[in-house]
Amino acid sequence: MTFKIALVGCGGMGRRHAHGYIELRKYFDTVEMMAVCDVHHDVAATVASEIGEATGSTPDIYTDFDEMIAKADLDGVAIVTSTPMHHRFAIKAMNAGLHVITEKPMGLTLKACRQMRDVSKATGNVMAVAENYRRDPMNRLTRALIEAGAIGTPYFALDIGVGSSNGAVMHSTVWRAKKEQAGGAPLDAGVHNADMLLYLLGGANTVFAETTINEKQRTLRPMSEVAPGLAAMYDHRKEDGFSIGDTVEQTAVDTAFAVIRFKSGAIGQLLMTDTSHGQSLGVSTISGSEGTMYRPRSRSGESPRIVRGDGSEVTGDALLDLVPDFELDDITSTLWNGVKQISSYDMDFREIDSKILAYEYLDMVQAAETGGQPEVGPQEGMDALALAYALMESSVSGLPVSIEDVAEGRVSKFQDDIDAEMGI
Repeated sequence: MTFKIALVGCGGMGRRHAHGYIELRKYFDTVEMMAVCDVHHDVAATVASEIGEATGSTPDIYTDFDEMIAKADLDGVAIVTSTPMHHRFAIKAMNAGLHVITEKPMGLTLKACRQMRDVSKATGNVMAVAENYRRDPMNRLTRALIEAGAIGTPYFALDIGVGSSNGAVMHSTVWRAKKEQAGGAPLDAGVHNADMLLYLLGGANTVFAETTINEKQRTLRPMSEVAPGLAAMYDHRKEDGFSIGDTVEQTAVDTAFAVIRFKSGAIGQLLMTDTSHGQSLGVSTISGSEGTMYRPRSRSGESPRIVRGDGSEVTGDALLDLVPDFELDDITSTLWNGVKQISSYDMDFREIDSKILAYEYLDMVQAAETGGQPEVGPQEGMDALALAYALMESSVSGLPVSIEDVAEGRVSKFQDDIDAEMGI
């Protein structure tokens, strides 16, 4: 059976999804991209053309989502638009009988996510979230090592990412500077960090945080300057109403310092900012009763590293001796050229990115065909976003907040004006 899908949103991330689909087709023929949709016909055409050249089958082009849903022969949609449209398109698609995978964050706010969750439950259609970090084979290995007790009982985690954007708009994308569009590094990027912390350490109970906007005026600079490694995938997109060199008002939080209490009793410290001029620091560690796990950079292929109390280190293939039963699942193994056990790998970022996206599509399709749940479904998507939003909610209240209360809408002051503006 062939699962027929459409790509909704053909900007930078949409183009990356297209390359994920192209990578998928090298190994599996069970998914077919029938259509692409973007408000800009030429942007959609660029992506459709690349798919056609690589696979021999060019998807139809639409500029109107409702028209596409009405006319195209589809089983599901991949929503890769800016965040405010995720819930609108996902709900329409599920009510039309289609399965959905949407880019992270799952929705604009937790209220939007709850609406998506409820429609998925009512219709029985899959609602998957394209959270990519956890799918990296090195993060799979890291989790297996922690679960096997390789560092003993986890005590605390440090997740520190401080650097400088030099006053530029994040990813040259104006919506990422706007609070009402779920912008700002601690939220837009921080949902990745949140999901990884939950993936590795289990559920979390509370967050206490302080946040601020240090730089309220940003400059829209070329992607080639802001993120050169991604620029080639984003050079076709359009930024309506803005030109390179424009000043953009930053209304989204750009700096967050948080303390997290996990259900296990472990503590986490999460720090994120892009306003650290003159200092760049990246720390991703989990310390336990028998050592510290140095987490690899996601999508780098680097091996995890364990340092014991006596200074001895375990890394590379020696890690596999600590988890002899660790194996990649069949889909990941196929995408990673048939390897079942792996402690590092050497690939170009774009190839890694494409393979992980290919996995996400197959995970969603498998759930749709079996009636099961995707690995990252409504619950996982909401948990990660609730942790990220808990930083904002705690900063507003000046108190620790319950992540469950944020997820279920009992704490929502930071989000209330966003919901009101969007009419949800």
